[in-house]
This record gives sequence, structure tokens and C-alpha cells, in this order.
Amino acid sequence: MPQFYLLSVVMNVLAGLALAGDFLGEKLGFLAVWKNVRERRGLIIGIGVAAVAAGLLKLIFRSPGETIPVAGDLLPALLGIIQGGALLAEGFRQRVEASEQLESVTRAVLSYRVPLGVAGLVVAFLHFLMPRVLFL
Repeated sequence: MPQFYLLSVVMNVLAGLALAGDFLGEKLGFLAVWKNVRERRGLIIGIGVAAVAAGLLKLIFRSPGETIPVAGDLLPALLGIIQGGALLAEGFRQRVEASEQLESVTRAVLSYRVPLGVAGLVVAFLHFLMPRVLFL
């Protein structure tokens, strides 16, 4: 369905900007509005839930013209799920009194938030330009 294709691309872009917004805001002036998005807990959780949902739906529904049911959308779907999970972990970490074990796991995952966000942006851009190409 084309709706899930577009939703996947948009959510990968939004999740990538939310994860790498502070880094990209310093490098590119027009992305400076995304520098402080990590401070808005509700927005982070909303983007995270939507990214996970879009990633899961992309595993179920394939893109238009796709001949291989799952493999063509595997990388964008997995990145959406991973980015959404990272955003949810960051959003809930701000709210909950974290135990030492949870804090170490969250810190390990969030140390890769900038490369994960940039990878999500690149995959979303490539997936938008080339919808019928296999991304394995």
C-alpha cells in the first residue's frame, strides 16, 4: 500500500531528525529547530510510537510494485523499529527513576543515537527515491 510506504519514509525522517537533531543542527543551519527536540518528552514518545508502528506495518504490507514480499522493505522497517525503540527509551528514561541496570542499557543504546539517526535519514531518502530497489 502506498500509504504505508509514505508513512515509513516520513517516520524514518522524523525519527532520524529527532535522534540526530542536535548534531545536524550544529552542522546545518536550517535544521537548528531540531536541536532542542529531545527536551520535549511528549514529542519524542509520539514519534517513537509512530516509528515503531510504521516499521511493524512495513513488515506486513509491501511497497507498490514490490515483487519480493518482505525483503524489499526490510531495512527501512527495521530502522524504523530500532529508531522508534531508541526514542521510546530516551523518552521514558526522562520520566522514570531508572535503576542502575536500566540506565547502563539505555546509555549503551543512546550512545549510538546520532549514527542511527543519520542512517535513518539516508535510508529514508534512498527508499523514497528508489521504492522498488531491494534494501537488504
